[in-house]
Amino acid sequence: MGVNMPQLRAILTSKLIMDDRRPNSVHQTRQKKQDKPIRFATLGTMLMSTLLGIFFLMSFAVGKDSITQFTIFFSFYIFLLASTLITDFTSVLIDVRDTMIILPKPVNDKTFVLSRLLHILIHVSKIVIPMSFPGMVGVTMLHGIAGLLPFIFLVISATLFTIFLINAVYILILRITTPQKFKSIISYFQIAFAILFFGGYQLVPRLLSKVALQNYSVSNASWKWFTPSFWFAASWEFMKTFVFTPTLFTCFLLSVFLPIISMWVVIRYFAPSFNRKLSMISGGEGEPAAEKSGSKKIVSTSSAYLLTMAKLFTVKGAERMSFLHTWKMTGRSRDFKMKVYPTFGYLVIYMVLMVMNNRKLTFADVQSQTAGGKAVFIGILYFSGFILMRALGQLIFSERYKASWIYYITPVGLPGHYISGAMKSIMTRFYLPIILIVSITGLAIAGPTIIPNLVLGMCNQLLIICCVTYITIRQLPFSTTQSLNANTGSLIRGLFSLLIPAVLAVLHYMLYNYLPVIILLTVLSVIACWLVLNGIKSKTWEMILQLNYE
Repeated sequence: MGVNMPQLRAILTSKLIMDDRRPNSVHQTRQKKQDKPIRFATLGTMLMSTLLGIFFLMSFAVGKDSITQFTIFFSFYIFLLASTLITDFTSVLIDVRDTMIILPKPVNDKTFVLSRLLHILIHVSKIVIPMSFPGMVGVTMLHGIAGLLPFIFLVISATLFTIFLINAVYILILRITTPQKFKSIISYFQIAFAILFFGGYQLVPRLLSKVALQNYSVSNASWKWFTPSFWFAASWEFMKTFVFTPTLFTCFLLSVFLPIISMWVVIRYFAPSFNRKLSMISGGEGEPAAEKSGSKKIVSTSSAYLLTMAKLFTVKGAERMSFLHTWKMTGRSRDFKMKVYPTFGYLVIYMVLMVMNNRKLTFADVQSQTAGGKAVFIGILYFSGFILMRALGQLIFSERYKASWIYYITPVGLPGHYISGAMKSIMTRFYLPIILIVSITGLAIAGPTIIPNLVLGMCNQLLIICCVTYITIRQLPFSTTQSLNANTGSLIRGLFSLLIPAVLAVLHYMLYNYLPVIILLTVLSVIACWLVLNGIKSKTWEMILQLNYE
């Protein structure tokens, strides 16, 4: 075919070694104590895929027929394969270094294209094979070899269809937005996948009873034809039994020919336009519209809001600079968003679970502030600060931590102002919108009688955050990498985030109806917040740098 085999082998070897050292989603979310180089990332990816495949086996315990069971199985498979590929495959697909490193060398086009295709095939295989292997074992035990062979064929077909869906999503994103924003939008897709998976795991079993799951049949559903997983499930039934019915035969045709047609569409139409857009991601095209329009400076609404919040909550100088810097970093850092933003979805899901677990609770209970209504209000009020703990835990980490040299050349006597400004930015950005929603909802339902308890709950949350910041934050914001001393203060922070809010919530619930005590505790909480905040601002360079020299 005109491919240079030694060059192909050298390119593939280099790419696979780089894959084995590239941090995947597991390494990015895991905190490490030492700065050790990443090894065996491929084995870690395969292990996680195997665990997901074992999770898929629960689908064979649901439903009263094979079509329902395989519909659930392929739904899990397509959804989690797509989310896994988007999470870990994007770094392989959107890799423009090939055009800068390989193309200038004497490598012909056929070798270059085949090396890229084989690399993608190997990368997909190390996810697909471990993910489908537990299913192969389960199908063999339940249906024998006659059920295994169609299953293997349909797994390959479902994989091709999933790759088509991912490419379609990529092309759609690139058509409606600029290449510069492509990776940011992909990050939001990853966050949405994480929230949907967590929410489905927590909510679906509670919404469906065991009897309903065992007696459910997808064949009776009117929406089945809009679900690709049903096509593959009915096709498996057709290939195993060879029973010719219009439904089974139509699904067989869809599951066989649609993935082939979709891959042809990807190669024929999607790939050329995708490659053109891909070259723009690292290029100099697509400058911001504000720069092209001229030198006229336009202050956006978000910038005006940010400046207003900064002037309202900080003093001029280092604290305000740190407030603005932290606000912009938390909105632009992909690593920060991947670790913190899913917590918003988890928070909503936990609040829904809190209400679902109190099945006897009614709207009237919350409105009249009965025992159950008070418990839900206090729980939501104190649990809403969980997002602050998560954001605070990531405050000192950044993938561009070396840029923190700018802190040390400024004439700032007390670096505690950096930390206090960053903490206030985290509070304003992540806690203020949540507490406003909780406050407005609570006032609309229960009326102004909840104001004293609402203010006490907010003050206690702020006091907890101030104490955690004072005790655990001993480095400047975004000044260290995740792998260096990443566990510093994590145990204390974990205790504060779980134990202290729970204890304060119980005590607050016990004193809920004692208005003089609530007012007194609110005053004491405000004074404590003020004292601890002054302690944060008073941190010296010796206290900050101590951890770096240990």
